[in-house]
Amino acid sequence: MLAVILILGGLIPPIHTDDFPLSMLSAHDKVITGRFFDSLLLSLPPCTYAGKSVDLEYLNCDTNTSYILYDIFTVPNCNSSGNLTGSTAFSRNIGYQLTNLSNGTQYKINYKIGDIRSIPLMATTRTVADYTEIKLGSQGRSAAMVVITVILSVAMFILLISIIISMFVSPNEE
Repeated sequence: MLAVILILGGLIPPIHTDDFPLSMLSAHDKVITGRFFDSLLLSLPPCTYAGKSVDLEYLNCDTNTSYILYDIFTVPNCNSSGNLTGSTAFSRNIGYQLTNLSNGTQYKINYKIGDIRSIPLMATTRTVADYTEIKLGSQGRSAAMVVITVILSVAMFILLISIIISMFVSPNEE
């Protein structure tokens, strides 16, 4: 029995216990959203990998096309939460923005640091309508806009007629 367990144990690939989580940024990270129509905001790897270069692999699930971005950034140190650039200005890097994605598409994303991979993240970009499909017309105008325009037009007409009449009718000098 022990021999069977050892043989099966040798055939099953080892489980990576050093995988780290990958997530999209959210309100918890002090950003409104991590999903846009053409990009995604991803969390950074843990600072235990500080100073190491990060590769990003992602798969477009609709077209089954995979992409690899090499050396996209270096993991920051735990104790350096930002860069001071003056007495009041403070900025910090809280995530990575994966850009040039397709509208309304699902992606499988993971970081790679050396031989270590993050736990894959399934994320979908937002679906937005094409701006050329927006119908413009009179339905966008409210009744109040039409009434105000008519009143102002009539008032301008009366003002111009009054100015013309006042030029011809003037008091006689005697």
